[in-house]
Amino acid sequence: MTERSMPHDFASWACPHGQDARQGCAACYAESAAPGAGPPGWEVTAWFTTEQPLPIRTLQDVHHHGRRFSIDQPSTPLVYLLTGRTSARDSVQAVASVLGFLLHERYTVGGFTATETRATPLPAADPGTDRRTDAWISDRDRSR
Repeated sequence: MTERSMPHDFASWACPHGQDARQGCAACYAESAAPGAGPPGWEVTAWFTTEQPLPIRTLQDVHHHGRRFSIDQPSTPLVYLLTGRTSARDSVQAVASVLGFLLHERYTVGGFTATETRATPLPAADPGTDRRTDAWISDRDRSR
C-alpha cells in the first residue's frame, strides 16, 4: 500500500493514539509541537468545511501562528484550506497532527469536516549541499 492510495477503512487511518487521523488528534498535534520533536518532515494540505464561517481575524491569526500553518478560504463559502508542516512518523500521523491543530484551536473553529487530505514528505535537508550563491559571487569578485 502506498501513501498515495490509502484505503478508507478506520484501521488504515488510525493515528498512534487510536484516533481517526481525518478527524484530527490533539495528542499528535501536541507531540509535534513539543520541544525535541525534530524538524518538520511532512507538508500537509487539508480541505475542510465548517457549519459557521470563520472570522477574518481567525484566518489572519493562523498565518502568524509560527508553526508554518495557514488557513485560506477559496471562493467557496464555508470551505477552507489548511496547510502546515509537521514532524511525524508517517503520513497518517502527519494528517492527524495538522488537523489536530483545529481541535486545539476549538474556540475559533467550532466543528469541521475534513473533505480531502494530502501529506507529502519534505526533502531531507543536507546542509552540506545547499547552493550558496553569495559565496560564488564573492569568489568571482576576488578573481577579477
